[in-house]
Order: sequence, then C-alpha cells, then structure tokens
Amino acid sequence: PWQDNCERLELALSLWVYEARDLPPRRRLRCHLHLDGTLFARTTAKVAGPDGELFWGELFQLAALPPARALTLALCRDDNPGQPVASITVPLAELAAARQPLERWYPLSGPGGGERVPSVRVRGRYREVRVLPIVRYKELAEFITFHYRELCACLEPTIAVRHKEELAGALVRVLQSTGKAKSFLIDLGVAELDRFDDREALIFRENTLATKAIDE
Repeated sequence: PWQDNCERLELALSLWVYEARDLPPRRRLRCHLHLDGTLFARTTAKVAGPDGELFWGELFQLAALPPARALTLALCRDDNPGQPVASITVPLAELAAARQPLERWYPLSGPGGGERVPSVRVRGRYREVRVLPIVRYKELAEFITFHYRELCACLEPTIAVRHKEELAGALVRVLQSTGKAKSFLIDLGVAELDRFDDREALIFRENTLATKAIDE
C-alpha cells in the first residue's frame, strides 16, 4: 500500500496463446513463457494432432512484472521441459509499440530443422504505465464521481468499441474505490432502458458503455 504515495512504473503483459501448427504429431507439448530467460507461465500440456496442429486458447495476465526486454515462447515436451522443441524471442518493445494487442503467427526455430517450420499464434500487449502518487488523482476522481453521467453521454457516440471496453473498466474501478460503482451501474442501466425503449430486443445486447461496465 505504501506505493500509492510514490511515483512508479507498472509493467504488465497480457498474452493469448491460441494455437500452434506444423508440430511433431502426437507429441504432448506445452508453451512456456519466459521474460529475459525467467519462466513466468506455461500452458497446459496437450497432444498435437496427426496433422501437427494444437489448440490451447489460454489467456495469461501477468502484472507487477520486473523490468524485462524480451519475451520468449518455447514449445517443450511435457516429459522433457528442459529441452525446448522450438522457440521464438519477441522484443517486448514490439508489443508495447502497438496501440492495440498485436496478433500474429510467429515461426519457431529449434534443433532438427525439419521440412516444416513450427509456428505459434499469439495475441499480446505489453504495457508500461507511469503511475503518479494517489493524491495527484484526487481532482480527477472527484470529477468522475460527480459527473460520470455527462462524461458517458458525451463519449458514448464518439469512441470505438475497443475504447468503450477499456473506459468502462477504468470507470468501474475508480467508482468502486469511491463507493459509487453501484449507482454508476444503475444509472447506465436506466439510460440503456430509455435509449432502447422501442427496441427491447437490443437492451444490454449491443456494445455500449453499459454492457461493458456490467461485464467488468
């Protein structure tokens, strides 16, 4: 808690490990996540199909990380995790530079050098957030607490869906800390009912700040 009183840099990595292809068939494999050589997470062990495809679909939310420069994705056999089958190293600066989570197939390199090069599909975002002492946010917190209705009404029609999700999550967390989260959700819900009064089938089914806030 003492960190709230000082300026700090928060480092976080969000990474979806979706799938891999062109793997050794019928091998039981995991995907290990290393930051600067240190193992931070790993997927469950699954068996690659006869066509060399494997699906994980696992999300890793790594927060409060130490400073690091590179993410290494390593495919390892479940019975021999110390010897990677194949790996790829991705500079974290590449994931931090993208405004939205970066999704792509990464070709993996490793011993053996078969005809087909294994690859893994991931979607990730690395964030470096400079956090000020909490007292510096007092005026902003007061504004959000007393003017969230006007704020949401102005921003709702002008921002993209991906920004609505991020904004709604931030508002819920701020208002939870000031004791207004319940009122916030009620007010957004009532506004949603009023807006879709003649189209009841759409209530809480569209990408609005209300639905994103409820999800959060």
